[in-house]
Amino acid sequence: MNIIFLGGIFTERDKDAIIQKSKGGVQNAADTLQKNYIAGISLSDSVKSISIVNLPFIGAYPHRYQDLFYRPVTKYESLERAKILNVSFLNLTIVKNIHRVIQAIKKIWTEIKPHQNEKNVLVCYSMHLPFLLACYFIKCVKKQTHLCVIVPDLPEYMAVRTGISKAVFFMLSRISYYIVNKSDSIVAITKDMLEKFDGDIKKVVIEGIADKSYIYTSEVAHRKNYFLYTGTLDRRYGVRNLVDSFVESGVQDYDLFICGDGDSRAYVEEIASKGTNIKYLGQLDRNSVLNLQRNATLLINPRDNESEYTKYSFPSKIIEYMSSGVPVLMYRLDGIPEEYYGFCYVIPPGGEGLKKKLLELSKFSDNDFVSMGESARKFIIKKKMPDMQVAKLLDAIKGDDYV
Repeated sequence: MNIIFLGGIFTERDKDAIIQKSKGGVQNAADTLQKNYIAGISLSDSVKSISIVNLPFIGAYPHRYQDLFYRPVTKYESLERAKILNVSFLNLTIVKNIHRVIQAIKKIWTEIKPHQNEKNVLVCYSMHLPFLLACYFIKCVKKQTHLCVIVPDLPEYMAVRTGISKAVFFMLSRISYYIVNKSDSIVAITKDMLEKFDGDIKKVVIEGIADKSYIYTSEVAHRKNYFLYTGTLDRRYGVRNLVDSFVESGVQDYDLFICGDGDSRAYVEEIASKGTNIKYLGQLDRNSVLNLQRNATLLINPRDNESEYTKYSFPSKIIEYMSSGVPVLMYRLDGIPEEYYGFCYVIPPGGEGLKKKLLELSKFSDNDFVSMGESARKFIIKKKMPDMQVAKLLDAIKGDDYV
């Protein structure tokens, strides 16, 4: 089969410029997940060719990006076995989405045309409406094209909106659902997500994919004395609860390092400025983040299970954390498969659960931490690598049912 992957990755030639020109956070998690899908597809013998139609997920000009036009450094690059077709577009707020639809259609068409008599699979990454509209147009014109939509997030849970904005985005999300329900197959990260879509579509659950470059192969003789959180600093992800719980726990032998950006950044900075053993490190590049993870004593995901959206979410940082060989502390979440809980420390429910668990773990020995971290790393290598996870999708396209 020939696969055309419509997505938005940061290529080697462009990623530094994108980071520099972005105002605020960049979508590192989405970039990593897409590249892991591409890596898994590249490893399959059933795939004849792979093309990536690439319109990066960047903020709009002028508030979230410096440039009015996105122009890639080069039109063509490669990744694994895939050919990357970098596409330019007008990056003006609202207008950008219309232009992205047009540009995506044009580029997908040029890739399908030489293979009209072959089996073509169009993979759409996310319920990003411009991408869905482009794919729907292609599907209407070329009905024999298999359309697969990867759904890492549901639109209604991607941001908190109010007033007119909420009404507008509700209408747009209905259009997104309509198109996904016209697709041939869907990949979601939890089973509950799949219940949001029609029942006669081929459905697959792939909660996440390990990045082989994140798998740490060297041993650290002695972990440094800090616990770590890396990621979005939003209240809904439990960052404030983590900061408050750490302060209240009275842990003295470890620092808490936090890096990232989000709506709770000012709160974290304020607590860190008071001379506590909480250190805010800002938003760091990926290599710096990975080095911090590999040298930590404990990696923390403070997202709790109180919100409905946890049924429709698998925190991507869980696989990233576990790949480092450092133990993970997290709540039991509806969106995380049960098999993960044998390879991490679990926060007990209740208002003081995190505080008590932090204090308990601060008294563990280095050997305890090393043993748990190593078991998690081996679990990821055995079960969650790109070839294993993406095989579920490719087999579903070929007719097997994994749900």
